[in-house]
Amino acid sequence: MIRTGAFVVALCHLQQGSVQVQVGQTVQTGERLGRCGNSGNSTEPHLHVQTISSLDLACADAVPIRFGGTLPPTGAIVDL
Repeated sequence: MIRTGAFVVALCHLQQGSVQVQVGQTVQTGERLGRCGNSGNSTEPHLHVQTISSLDLACADAVPIRFGGTLPPTGAIVDL
């Protein structure tokens, strides 16, 4: 998870053992964090990106996230 001030960005399904950053480390846009994996019920590597309101997952709310200035429709594939 990445803290961005008021929000937290969760990156799910990174390849096991591929994370290249440490807890508490400051990261920059474009910096490699890890490799895309295919954990879970999937047939190919993919990444789930979710913005939430708190590190406490029990009480966190989802926060809309924009890619390229727009909010993708539900279920859309975002190719960056």
